[in-house]
Amino acid sequence: MTIWYLARAAGVVTMIMFTLSAVLGIVMPRVRSAGWRFWLQYVHRSAAVTGLVLLATHVVAVIADSYVSISLSVLVWPFGSSYRPFAMAVGALALYSLVLASLVGAARGRLAVSEKFTKVWRKLHIAASVGWLLSIGHALLAGTDRSTPWMLGITLGCLVAVATAGAYRLNALPTRAWRTQ
Repeated sequence: MTIWYLARAAGVVTMIMFTLSAVLGIVMPRVRSAGWRFWLQYVHRSAAVTGLVLLATHVVAVIADSYVSISLSVLVWPFGSSYRPFAMAVGALALYSLVLASLVGAARGRLAVSEKFTKVWRKLHIAASVGWLLSIGHALLAGTDRSTPWMLGITLGCLVAVATAGAYRLNALPTRAWRTQ
């Protein structure tokens, strides 16, 4: 039971950490103070790294758990899982997207001198948003607690937090004055 609890807890806290990272990443462009931007970026990256460590813990614990027969091959062929294959595929795609986003994010500082890379980075960093959304889908499809009120509340809270951050950021976009003739 210990591994099962570890897998569940790591999965839930992973989703929360990636939500925190997403919220900070979304609102950061609106922050004008260099000091605040530094600290928000620090927490954004720390939450993402913590999320990655917990994601690895979640994957290892799920594979190690003998209650469900999920093997290491699920990372390569998730539809081959005997346990909720579609949910495993969504989770594997979330994993791929989040790892891609972290690798691109880690390389950003080293390659920031290239203006071309900076533009490419912005496009590739969207993988983090895709990964976050897929992780929400995975939580709703795969988790043993997916239909419990507390898990639905956490998942809904994550969705509301990111949606609120998105609305906050969109509210700051410059509006165009349309001429009426």
